[in-house]
Amino acid sequence: MIGAMDRLRRLWRIRRREPRFKLLLLDNLTTTLGASFTLVALPFLVMRLTGKAWDLGITMAIEAAPGLCLLLAFPRLLDRVDPLRTLRLCRWFFVVANAAIASLVWLGGMSIVVVYVSTALGGVVWAVAFPAGRAVFTLYVRKGWLSIGNAIFALVSAAATVVLPLVAGWLVFGTRGDVGLAVAFGIDAICVLCSLPLLAALSRHAPIRRSPGGPSSPRVTPSDTTGAAAIPRVFHAYVFASSVLVFGPVQVLLPLILARYRGGSYLLIYVVQCIGVGVASAVALRVAPSFRGTVRRMLACWAVASSAYLVLHQASGPAMTLLAFFLLAVAAARHGVQSQSWLQRHVPSRDVGQEMTRFSAATLCGTPIAALLTGGLMDALGFESATLILSLAITLGVLLGALHVHRLGAALHADSRAHRSSPSTSRPVG
Repeated sequence: MIGAMDRLRRLWRIRRREPRFKLLLLDNLTTTLGASFTLVALPFLVMRLTGKAWDLGITMAIEAAPGLCLLLAFPRLLDRVDPLRTLRLCRWFFVVANAAIASLVWLGGMSIVVVYVSTALGGVVWAVAFPAGRAVFTLYVRKGWLSIGNAIFALVSAAATVVLPLVAGWLVFGTRGDVGLAVAFGIDAICVLCSLPLLAALSRHAPIRRSPGGPSSPRVTPSDTTGAAAIPRVFHAYVFASSVLVFGPVQVLLPLILARYRGGSYLLIYVVQCIGVGVASAVALRVAPSFRGTVRRMLACWAVASSAYLVLHQASGPAMTLLAFFLLAVAAARHGVQSQSWLQRHVPSRDVGQEMTRFSAATLCGTPIAALLTGGLMDALGFESATLILSLAITLGVLLGALHVHRLGAALHADSRAHRSSPSTSRPVG
């Protein structure tokens, strides 16, 4: 723990001398500020329009569908264009879209159909913006800083989202009609607008690694073309399963709990989530060198999440609910830092766009599917039964994953023996 904190303090000093990281950190803070308001406003807008959790799940599923088609059709799009320039164009769209939604809500012209249409358009753009942001971070941050940088970004985002959702919740609950919702969407538009000068300043610095599709891309070196087989396809399957089964349901559970109880003590969920992210960020800095080790750490996070849903199933008051969301925050933060950092460290520069697109597809498309399934479970079986089913399903996933890890170990052992008997054989990646 002491070594982890020393590394965090070291990077915090380094960021003063590294303008790229400083600009990315400020950009993260600015966009997190706006996203915190939309994160609270959108579910309550849907619930006010229809009052059904199923419609909330449909909204998130509609957001994923066009993006999934785009990602599957053009997996190498970000390897042919400049990710930073693409990200800036996407940000301009979000400024216009959020401003339009704020205006419609303010004027009383919002309907569930308009929500569906705007969510579908936003899903297409977000399907490009999300992997573009991941690619920019990978290209503009040194490899040795990736895991620490991801941990700091997670911690800063969590700290920012402690106070901001409380303010956003007060804004939504404390105003009459839809005025608070309109202001929340307007704040998001302003924050995204403020992030554009930061990206413009970042574009004046050359990337640390080769920028695919960039007009000033340096010559490809041998290190840029090695390691093409280092990212197994099953890695993205684990990320997708995590989004659908393990962490995606939180997107529905949290607003339902807040809308169900409307108690101030339940707003402390954001505080315990921040504490959980802080704990996980301090212990998740060392990335597993092998794919097998990364999968084992991901499965450990699944096990913690399963216990959290079981606690949530038994929860009879705020204390147990806070404990459950603390465990979920720890598991989600550690899982995110470990999986994303391992991918960024092992992906070759020429495949950054493709691998970040796959990672984003697994994340973005899995979460709305989870919201749709969770919303249906909630409406059909109730809160207690739904959380129990989630816990049991995750436990089954952990057992199946453990069998896969055992097979990976057996295959690695067999390859090692073959490697010792044949010196010319290349060393396996495991």
